[in-house]
Amino acid sequence: MEQFDRCLSQASFAAPEVLSVDSAWIEHAPFAFWIVEQHRPDVLVELGTHTGYSYLCFCQQVRKSNLATRCFAVDTWLGDAHAKFYSEDVFSVLSRYHDPRYGQFSQLIRSTFEEAVGQFADASIDLLHLDGRHFYDDVRQDFETWRPKLSPRAIVLFHDTQVRERDFGVYRFWREISSGLPHFEFKHGFGLGVLGFGAASAELPLFSAANDAAAAQAISDVYARLGSTYSLAAEVTRLRAEVDRLKRQLAAPAGAVSYQLNWPPAGVNPPRDQGR
Repeated sequence: MEQFDRCLSQASFAAPEVLSVDSAWIEHAPFAFWIVEQHRPDVLVELGTHTGYSYLCFCQQVRKSNLATRCFAVDTWLGDAHAKFYSEDVFSVLSRYHDPRYGQFSQLIRSTFEEAVGQFADASIDLLHLDGRHFYDDVRQDFETWRPKLSPRAIVLFHDTQVRERDFGVYRFWREISSGLPHFEFKHGFGLGVLGFGAASAELPLFSAANDAAAAQAISDVYARLGSTYSLAAEVTRLRAEVDRLKRQLAAPAGAVSYQLNWPPAGVNPPRDQGR
């Protein structure tokens, strides 16, 4: 199945250098590696980075493929109604990991999306990942605000296209924007929509595979299986931490007051385990 083969590469089987135990994006790491290697964007922008899992996957592959890609993550690092509000530690942990590894080609822009858009030239962004606040009006506004910045070969990623709770509206906007344009949707990992917005982006083999039901299903199944290895690994990490906590609690002297150390803080992982 030629279309299937063209949508997988050695990069699809790479492992994330960081593993988040609570990232909603964790199962899309294999695709992140593949799309960066395959598309080779000159400029990559992520809107909504939080603890950084998805963005660090993109940066990891840029460095591994020795690309000239310039990467930018835009976020206030304050939180929102969907990501929850969090402390300054989230940005501090991410920047301490990111800066020495990827600072040569990547920048963390601490700003609102509306304020940051002026820093980019029109028709300059080849890969845009939208993962900000997920209300319908917000997703639509984010896309329309950044639309002039998309290049003729632009691909746009929309996360949470399968979520229909907590007033998430990504699925509604995805249904609208993907109509009539080359697109592919992964149903696992809360859903990831891949949109070929620029005319030249239609050459991506993933979009031609979308027109072949058997090939599309096979591609979806493989990426879901690959992604599940990381969600399972994260669950093992979480369970081991819980077992260690219980062991310490049981080992405490009888009658002693037991305190539970909540580290990492909510929404924060230490450098080896952080992610979006």
